[in-house]
Amino acid sequence: MDRRRGIARALLRLAPLTVTGFMQISWFGNLALATDPHANARRDWYRFYQTGRQLLAGDLTAIYRMASDSPPYCIYLAAPLGVLPEWYAYALCVLVEVAAVGGALAVLRAAVPGRGADHTNAAIAVLASMPFNTAIVIGQISGVLSLILAASLWAWRRRRPVTTGLLLSLLFIKPNLAIFFPPVCLLARQWRVLAGIGVGSALLLLASLPLGLERWHEYAFATHSYVNLLQNAVPMWKQLTLYAFWYTVSGALASQGVSVTAPWLASVALLGAVTMAAWWRRSDSETALPRLFGLTVLLAISANLYVYFYDGLLLLVPGVVWWVMRDEYRSLWCHGLIGACLLGIFVVGYLGIFVTQEGISWAGPLIAIWLLCEAVDLLAAPSPAAAPAPHPA
Repeated sequence: MDRRRGIARALLRLAPLTVTGFMQISWFGNLALATDPHANARRDWYRFYQTGRQLLAGDLTAIYRMASDSPPYCIYLAAPLGVLPEWYAYALCVLVEVAAVGGALAVLRAAVPGRGADHTNAAIAVLASMPFNTAIVIGQISGVLSLILAASLWAWRRRRPVTTGLLLSLLFIKPNLAIFFPPVCLLARQWRVLAGIGVGSALLLLASLPLGLERWHEYAFATHSYVNLLQNAVPMWKQLTLYAFWYTVSGALASQGVSVTAPWLASVALLGAVTMAAWWRRSDSETALPRLFGLTVLLAISANLYVYFYDGLLLLVPGVVWWVMRDEYRSLWCHGLIGACLLGIFVVGYLGIFVTQEGISWAGPLIAIWLLCEAVDLLAAPSPAAAPAPHPA
């Protein structure tokens, strides 16, 4: 009986991976049976592939003819794709994404020590999630960004501030996500981390100079076009931000900015205030660091102007921390409500794919509630200065 119960528990534990299997078998099976598999397969990764080919051909002016939010120093990352045939380039994108997610989960296991079963359960949930399964299919780099975040947290906990800053500077692959980390480092008085970010960012800028200063002018124009595209052409259900939530709630008036700007700015100000308060009060606590780091990731996603659904994979960092460090939470209600928000994000993601691709974007407020619960629980703990002194022996 004990053996049967153990088998049943193991099967129940692995059950979420059936979603992963279904998603991947459906996609690659349909791709194999498609009359024009090239057309079906050409998703986001194909833009990287074209950039690599244009770089190697020396046709640099063609790179920013399409709307883009990738800075010029990112162009080099596409070079390996340019030397490969198209299908091999797609396979490389898929393999890199899978390896990066696996690496992020492994690094988090080292950065946030805990029971092995807890990390395994968290990994299963990540692999079953919609962001993971879609990022693989379309060849996005969300897994790489997650690996950068996990490695940064690992270096920070190992008290390697300059290395932490250098790793965080790599996030400027996506500047709209990276800009949230320097302010919290400043608030926490992490001067060496800030120095590392500054040095890393300067190196990235210097690396782009051989491509020509013209690329930065083209990038600025392409970014402006990209923002216009987001506001007018990209469906808001694909976004994970509070901006997308207020936009979809306000309906037709949103296009005129009447009902979006004020509530969006107010909600972002609230999230920013509680995040800064948590950092200010708990930045000296080594135990609280993973949660504070995860809090910043939540702010970077929810308070942003745009974050696509596949970048929800970055939630694996605060998600793993929430699950593995659950004994550190003072309030069971806060911890439980975060779990409900995670479940809601998981369900809403798949509903957007299989059921409805319109209506209100619920992911943003769910992430915001998660952030508020995390911040409230962090602030509820006594600060180191207020903690009672130990009794003398």
